[in-house]
Amino acid sequence: MKLNSIVALLGMAASAAAFADPFVANSGAPSTINVVANGEPSLQSVADSAFGGTINVNTGQSSAGLWSSTTPSFATSVPTLIAEFTTNAPSQSFGIWFGTDTANIVTYDILLGGAVAHSNVGIDIAAGQLTIGTGGAACPGLPFNCGTFNNALIDPNSFGFFFKPSPSGPTYYSLDQLNADPRADRFVAFQDGATTNWLFAYEDGDAVKGDFDYNDMAVKVESITAVPEPETYALMLAGLGAMGFVARRRKPR
Repeated sequence: MKLNSIVALLGMAASAAAFADPFVANSGAPSTINVVANGEPSLQSVADSAFGGTINVNTGQSSAGLWSSTTPSFATSVPTLIAEFTTNAPSQSFGIWFGTDTANIVTYDILLGGAVAHSNVGIDIAAGQLTIGTGGAACPGLPFNCGTFNNALIDPNSFGFFFKPSPSGPTYYSLDQLNADPRADRFVAFQDGATTNWLFAYEDGDAVKGDFDYNDMAVKVESITAVPEPETYALMLAGLGAMGFVARRRKPR
C-alpha cells in the first residue's frame, strides 16, 4: 500500500474518532418540576404511589445516568409502568441502551405503546445478550418487546434507559449529553432510599411548548444500582495511590 493511502486511512480513522466523545456525567443541578395545570396527577403523587412517600421529587433527584445490574444473568430486573399522562400514551415507549461512547450506542425497546399502568416484564442482562420476557413465565407479547438480543455492546455493568414519545420521534436518554434538544434534562431519576429500586420519569414536550411536569411516563425498575461517575473513580484511584505511597514510605528498610 502506498504511503499516501496509509495517511488517508489514518486521517479517516482520526476523523471518525473525533465524533466519538466519552460519556459525561449529568449535572448535579435538579430539574425544575413544574406544577400540573390540567388536573392530571403530579409527579409527586406518582412517586408517592411507587415508593410510599419516601421521595421528594424536587430535592430527591439523582444525577445518575448509567446503571449496572445487581443480579447479572438472573431475571430479577423488572421494569414496571407506573403512570402515563399524555396524549402520546398509545405510541410512546420505554427502553434500555448500551454503549461505550457517543458514537457507539445500541437501543432496545422494553415497554411499547399500549402498555398500561402496572404492566411489567422481566429482563435478563448478560455480557453480549439481553433477554426481554423472563422470570419463569412466557413473555405475553405486546405491549412488550419480547425476545433475546445479541450485541457486543450489551453490558450488565453499564447501561442507561430512554423514553420515546413515538416510533418516529426523538429519543430522550437518561444521559443528558445524548439529548440534542435545548432542554436536555428530559429524564429524571429517583432512588428509593438505599434500595436498588428506581423511578424514572420524563417530559415529552419540546423546549418551548413542553410543560415540564415530568408525568408523561413514569417507570419503576428494580435490582439496579448507579454506576459511579468518572470523577468518583478518579478520586478512588487517587486515594488508593496515596495509600500505596504512604505504605511504601512506612515500609521498614
